[in-house]
Amino acid sequence: MSRAELAYERIETLLAHMELAPGAFLTMAELQARTGLGRMPVLEATRRLSDDTLLEVRAGRGIRVLPIDPGRERRLLRVRHDLERFAIEQACERASTLERSQMRQLASALAALIEDDTPLCDERIRRFNEIDRRMDRLVLKAASEPFVERTLRPLHTLFRRLGYLFLTHFGDEPLIRTNIRLHQELLEAVIAGRKPAADDVLSRLMAFAAEMMDPIETSLDPALLDAGIVPFDPE
Repeated sequence: MSRAELAYERIETLLAHMELAPGAFLTMAELQARTGLGRMPVLEATRRLSDDTLLEVRAGRGIRVLPIDPGRERRLLRVRHDLERFAIEQACERASTLERSQMRQLASALAALIEDDTPLCDERIRRFNEIDRRMDRLVLKAASEPFVERTLRPLHTLFRRLGYLFLTHFGDEPLIRTNIRLHQELLEAVIAGRKPAADDVLSRLMAFAAEMMDPIETSLDPALLDAGIVPFDPE
């Protein structure tokens, strides 16, 4: 992995876990400090993330993290579903023996997250997010279609951030475990090359993502979606 790719991965993780607040302004120096990498790789990663509509570079004002816009993400979910279906169908057909072996490893890691009754704390949700990121990358690699990969990769980050926000504020144990189990089932269907089963699980996952929108829109402090909004003080 190049240093620019490493910078991209580290900033993407910070975004997905809300460590870079939606709507917040940052400097290049702050991003360098957060990633532990130099100016050039962080600059290149920032340009890519700007193209991905995850960051916005504003001349003279620094770098802005794009806010969470549930209305926009509702619309993008339809795009994601269609592209994801194509990628998964291709992965079912084209995944190599080595890629299927890696998928089995990830499926086992997902199963391990929910194999006991230990509460699914923030640390485990972050672990799930990391496995999910690897799963997305692996399915896209197996699908072997660069156009779809370039389009889906930023969508995955947008929805991983939204999912983290939802699970940490509204996710109870059964809900979180169900979401993890669905990801496990999807991997197992792809490993077996069962396209109808994979499509069915994907539809359930997309329905889960759609159901996140209402509580995020109606029950969360809007300042969590955009740091530029001054929190409301009823007193």
